[in-house]
Amino acid sequence: MAPAAAAQGGRLEIEYTVKVADIPGQLFHVTTDVRNINQPSLELSLPVWSPGWYVIENYAKNVFRFRVTEPDGRELRPAQVHKQTWRIDTKGISRVTVEFDYLANVLSANHARIAPDYAFFTGTQLFLLPEGHRSRPSKVRFDAPSGWRIASGLDETADPMVFTAPEYDTLVDQPTLVGTFDVTRFTVEGKPHDLVANPAGVFSAEKTRALIGHLTKLAETQGRIFGGLPYKKFVYFYFFRPAEAGAGVLEHQNSFVALWNPDALPQPDDMVGQAAHEFFHVWNVKRIRPVQMWPYDYSRENETPLLWVSEGFTSYYTSLTSYRAGLKDARTFVGEMARGIGEVEGNEARRYISASDSSTSTWIGYDTPPPFSISYYSQGRNIAALLDLSIRRDTNGVSGLDAVMRTLFTDFYQRGRGFSSEDLIRVVDRITKSSYETFFSRYVSGTDVPPYETIFGYAGYQVERATRKVPFLGVNLDTMGRVTGVPPGFDARTARLQQEDFIVSVDGQALEGQGAGTVFRLLNEKLGQNVRLRIRRAGEERELEIAVGFVELANYQLVESQSPTTEQLKVRESWLRR
Repeated sequence: MAPAAAAQGGRLEIEYTVKVADIPGQLFHVTTDVRNINQPSLELSLPVWSPGWYVIENYAKNVFRFRVTEPDGRELRPAQVHKQTWRIDTKGISRVTVEFDYLANVLSANHARIAPDYAFFTGTQLFLLPEGHRSRPSKVRFDAPSGWRIASGLDETADPMVFTAPEYDTLVDQPTLVGTFDVTRFTVEGKPHDLVANPAGVFSAEKTRALIGHLTKLAETQGRIFGGLPYKKFVYFYFFRPAEAGAGVLEHQNSFVALWNPDALPQPDDMVGQAAHEFFHVWNVKRIRPVQMWPYDYSRENETPLLWVSEGFTSYYTSLTSYRAGLKDARTFVGEMARGIGEVEGNEARRYISASDSSTSTWIGYDTPPPFSISYYSQGRNIAALLDLSIRRDTNGVSGLDAVMRTLFTDFYQRGRGFSSEDLIRVVDRITKSSYETFFSRYVSGTDVPPYETIFGYAGYQVERATRKVPFLGVNLDTMGRVTGVPPGFDARTARLQQEDFIVSVDGQALEGQGAGTVFRLLNEKLGQNVRLRIRRAGEERELEIAVGFVELANYQLVESQSPTTEQLKVRESWLRR
């Protein structure tokens, strides 16, 4: 019988070992064993960013003690040829072992963290790419403290400490949690889905059951659009710990990671929107991908004018599939579409910056948007709604945006390629048997105000505009009462509240357990008055007396026409069909 290496034709073999080496020092020890080398030199590179979070993080800055040896222990001296790439002279050498320590001291969805009871990372931080061998499968072994277990998006094997990946792109797109945590397995369409909650015991069994019910409905609803679920298993990583920097939520091929502030444990209903958004990324951006990101270049920014599709369409389907799954009613869904208009049209920058330009420039400030910018999430959601209704009108209710998404999935992802703006226009034209070139040139690459009244009118809705007063405390708040920063043009040094402060109560009325949005309802009742806020800052509670100001925002509503035509009702019924 031929030796195993010969049986595989001498193709490169790669095995990684990840050891939780130093908990107090927060160090992983990573070993990369490369065998069957048959080339004069080998370059190994580490990504500088994680797909889905458009920020250069330069993960190599966390690498300590980079060392290369031959099997006999002889040390080789690699040359660092780029900031994240090392070249090894391998003339006459068939196997090398690369070792380094990695400092894991930041908890966020796009960083790595080691703590006394867990260790977390995503492959982009730890796994070196043997350049020229991106399509090779790999094996990952874990070395963890006794009693710790592993949850990972990687493929499982008979050995609970060993996982595999079919190629490098899958390898680095997988998050892994090692430690103590709760995990609940459930099945959707015959496939295993794991809900992982850390720390253990924080998210109750009752909440877990309710959340699993929501997640099941979302997976079934979104899967129906594409004809099924495109993965072998799915892992929901929920951290009930504050993000220390970077991403608080991030999508992957068959998982997502979400961090929730433990100061306000969410109710399952509060988690639906986030879950619907991240899960839809299973198709849109993880598989249906702009041509500029096919394949990913892990060494630099990947600029594309199409994030208004990747994120904006996903934001639209966040609302639409939550409605289709029965997790919100039609009035709420239509109201969200109306509010989306106000989010964009109340922003002066939209007169100067197009949806495609905003997509391309995201690398300037994805995590800290510039003061004069627009959100391609919001603008893309609006365009998605308008396209959906326009396609339904052109096809007499037979097709909608679902048909566009299915075509992008089958004709591009399944054929191993990304799509361009021109490809998208051709798909819409083919489905509608109309020309959408002018629509795209005016409202996507251009800055014209879309014809909201006309297109929502296709479904028998009238667009009404008014203004509304929104409570303002000098900072941005999320719907759970957490301070997320200050708006453009405001000075954080003069604000009474600080980033990551959490509002516990307003004039003695507690927020916890009241659901998302309660803080705005309570503050709205106190416009122009002083209120007593109890806040939690860095684990300690304190009280502040603060004036509730307000800002005036454009408020849009979609109102049903009094006498819709048969054609309008047909489009509306098609749009709102569950």
